[in-house]
Amino acid sequence: MRQWSCVIAAALALGAFAAAQELPPAPVFKAGVELVRLDIRVTGANGQPIRDLRQDEVEIAEHGAPRPVVFFQHIQEPAESYAEVASRTVSGEVSTNRGAARGHLYVLVFDQVHIQPGGEQRARMAADRFLRTRIRRGDRVALFALPGPGPQLGFTADVRRVATELLNVRGMAEPQAIGAMGTMTDYEAFQILRRNEQILERVTERGQVAAGPTDSTRRTDASAVGTTPGALTSLYSENALRIANIADGETRRVLAALSDVLRQIRTIEGRKSVVLISEGFYADRLSREIEEVAAAAAESYSVIDALDINRHDLDITADEPVGADQANAIHDKLTPLGTFAAETGGTLIIDANRHADDAFAALADQSTDYYLIGFTPVADDSKDRDAYRRVTVHVKRRDAQVSARTGFTLTDPAARMDRHQAIDRAMAAPFSQQAVPIEYTTYVMRGSTMGLERVILSLAAQLPLSAPQQTSRADVAFVVRSAADGRVAASGHDTIALPSARDPRETTGTGAYRVQFDVAPGEYLMRAVVREPGGLVGTADRRLVVRALDGPSLTAGDVVLSAAPGDLPVRPVAYTSDGLSGILELYGRTPDQLRNARVTAELVPAGETAGVASGSCDVLELRTTSRGLSRETRIDVPLQGIAPGTYLARVRVLDGADVAAEIVREVEIRSGTRPRTTDEEAGAAFDPHLVVDGALARAFITRLTNESAPVTTTVSLGLDRLAARDYPSAIAAFQAVLAQDPAQGDAAFLLGWAFHGAGDDRQAISAWRRAAFINRQLIPAYLALAETYMRLSQRGLALQVLHAGLDAVPRSLELLNMLSRVEGK
Repeated sequence: MRQWSCVIAAALALGAFAAAQELPPAPVFKAGVELVRLDIRVTGANGQPIRDLRQDEVEIAEHGAPRPVVFFQHIQEPAESYAEVASRTVSGEVSTNRGAARGHLYVLVFDQVHIQPGGEQRARMAADRFLRTRIRRGDRVALFALPGPGPQLGFTADVRRVATELLNVRGMAEPQAIGAMGTMTDYEAFQILRRNEQILERVTERGQVAAGPTDSTRRTDASAVGTTPGALTSLYSENALRIANIADGETRRVLAALSDVLRQIRTIEGRKSVVLISEGFYADRLSREIEEVAAAAAESYSVIDALDINRHDLDITADEPVGADQANAIHDKLTPLGTFAAETGGTLIIDANRHADDAFAALADQSTDYYLIGFTPVADDSKDRDAYRRVTVHVKRRDAQVSARTGFTLTDPAARMDRHQAIDRAMAAPFSQQAVPIEYTTYVMRGSTMGLERVILSLAAQLPLSAPQQTSRADVAFVVRSAADGRVAASGHDTIALPSARDPRETTGTGAYRVQFDVAPGEYLMRAVVREPGGLVGTADRRLVVRALDGPSLTAGDVVLSAAPGDLPVRPVAYTSDGLSGILELYGRTPDQLRNARVTAELVPAGETAGVASGSCDVLELRTTSRGLSRETRIDVPLQGIAPGTYLARVRVLDGADVAAEIVREVEIRSGTRPRTTDEEAGAAFDPHLVVDGALARAFITRLTNESAPVTTTVSLGLDRLAARDYPSAIAAFQAVLAQDPAQGDAAFLLGWAFHGAGDDRQAISAWRRAAFINRQLIPAYLALAETYMRLSQRGLALQVLHAGLDAVPRSLELLNMLSRVEGK
């Protein structure tokens, strides 16, 4: 007997619990593990991105120790235009964040402390031209002048505003420092601290010359106070130390501000191009601060491209020749900028003043095609989680070039955003976030309240696998706003059970979520957010048009196509041996509007206009609802001889000779029969956690908490025992609840699952029948009963149960869909 495991999924709103496929052992992403994520760009010998990299081709080593890749995702740059991508991912039948429309994220940072007054002008003008000519629709730009005063502008699409703020950037560096012993350049101060005796002697001589006339009185003055040549040298060394300390202090302010900027943008998903415009600085005693900047860049997925705007030609306005000092000083100051670029996978543009336009153009031409890879770090019980850890990435493919950062830090979990903060940030992010792949669709049906239509959201997300002995769940939230005025029309949040088995060729599995809400007819913008337990977030946007379904003429809701009973698929799939089935609801105000209604259905290959298959469409009897009349249509299209591939199911609703409505939905046709499990496999596959963690059980506990503490304790005990597969104890607990309060239909439903787990389906049927009797609108009870009857070859009883459920809940898509399947057997 074939097992309809998807029915149980609909009953629990959790997804199928069919037995996991046998897959070869490979690293997978499991909940509860600490994940370090890196973004890498991989190019071939021609400099073009490699787009077919496999997980097993990537090798990671932390301090030389190999680490398995447990998370692997390709963020591919769309080949279409921004508008085309948006129409496919946002306005399409299925909304997704895979290949979603997104632009570059640019962060322009001017290091004002280390730019000579006026030295910023060429870079500022080049940046202005870049903003006006190379920023595309979808790009976002941020501008910071560090450490201030100056622009502090977060990501924006308003290019004019950024260009205006550029005018407020000012170079503030001083060419020479004044100390107790006269003037000295920063280069000379740091050279003296490096024990450069030649520079020390030169500075000392210059100071003596600047002291004034060399008469005998002044010459003896130094010796009179005990200032010997050695003591004078020591004074100049102390002066150099004071100047270097002041310079280091100013540089620390800049680096701290840069770290803050990078950490502020870490909540915005996506690779960021940080353009650091500076003349550089001396980093002899700033290794810790430089590592902190690199760590902040790693946390925010930022690549630092440094633009050197030093004057490399000789300065004819200088008071005296500088010889090799100028070149040496520039080399020293650029070393930390080169370190930033090397640590983050960026580049250092030498003498950018001469070709700043080319440097900015190269940034704009960079591909946004990259890979996200995740690994578990080497176990470390030390408290120094902020220490910078070295990591190397290698790709096992000939001529492949990898651009990746060289280290990371383990962020203190206490400093991470909580669930609500992460979801709020994701809702406000400029682009859809892709760390968790999401796809979802909507079905629009007539609502039960006049003026409101019912929208059913069906969502699937790629999530880490559930870990043993853990009950972690993913968070899901959605917001629906009016496209006209931004008003929130609907919203909600819930959790998703983590999958227990991974998908083929993936490091993750699929988690499912369904919800319904009512909105008025109109156009809406929708964003769905999924956050997995470790903190990775995915969002996807959707443009939703809700049609009015109670007009004066014949109307129809969305067609539901499915390969499994009780399923509301994101992407419908049908099998050639099973055929294509579907359900369509017709609506009208009077019997005359529906009496002559006819429905046709045909299958059209994607990209073509002519159909290749058609089938029967049975329009059932009239049914009275609170908003008028409706007729259900059962669709059945045979698929024998149809080649596997992507098709459009085109359904037309005819009112006499006129086309009243045409509904089109994409469907994937696969060869063979839909995979099903045997009874024995189904018994082995039953996972009580799907019941315990289900929406019904959680809502039951929440309701009882507000009503009866003693009953809550007993139900919690029963759920704990059910999760532990201690079925006798679970049965006893739920029976005790019913003995105390016989009207607890949810307790009867859970009791049925406890009996099912114990292998006593006869008692399970009795418990589910009791649950349906207590609560006639408990759809999961009808579905569980019908599934069990079909498994016991009692098709007639299954039909009877489903009709009883539809009498109680006439417009349940789950019951209608399963009824269609049962009647087709």
